Amino acid sequence: MSTSALTLVATYRRRVPSSLERIWENVMDWEHLPWLHHQSYLSVKLLEITADSWRAAITMPPAERPKGAIIEVVCDRLNLSYWSRTLEGIGAGTEIFTRLAPGEERTTDVTVEFRVPTVEHAKADALGASFIRLYTLLWDQDETMMSRRQKQLDRGFHDARV
Repeated sequence: MSTSALTLVATYRRRVPSSLERIWENVMDWEHLPWLHHQSYLSVKLLEITADSWRAAITMPPAERPKGAIIEVVCDRLNLSYWSRTLEGIGAGTEIFTRLAPGEERTTDVTVEFRVPTVEHAKADALGASFIRLYTLLWDQDETMMSRRQKQLDRGFHDARV
């Protein structure tokens, strides 16, 4: 879907105390979603993966009436960015664009833009606020995982998976 046909409902910014290497690992680690982010993902079934992208069927809460979607994540490492797109199901057409900017040693500035198709102007702010709340939680959880992995690597545990 063309970005011009979408409405920007929010932009989220934060500095993450993690290197680009840890962030790229995290972005490509589809398996951690239901484990670490269980409040947002009940399950993830990988459909396709390459060196810089993956596509999966996801199931989201509530457990008694789960919602499904097909999402894809595409990394553009050269331009320090990645897209997460909802291809089918709940939220189809939504695009989340993330830009990364390396900061001081092992810090990265993250800017996330949330774009959705056909949203009423009156609902755009509320939808944007819900994306900000969700992504604050997801990045908090990811930040903890990435920091723990870096500490293990620094101690010499090179095969450490968190």
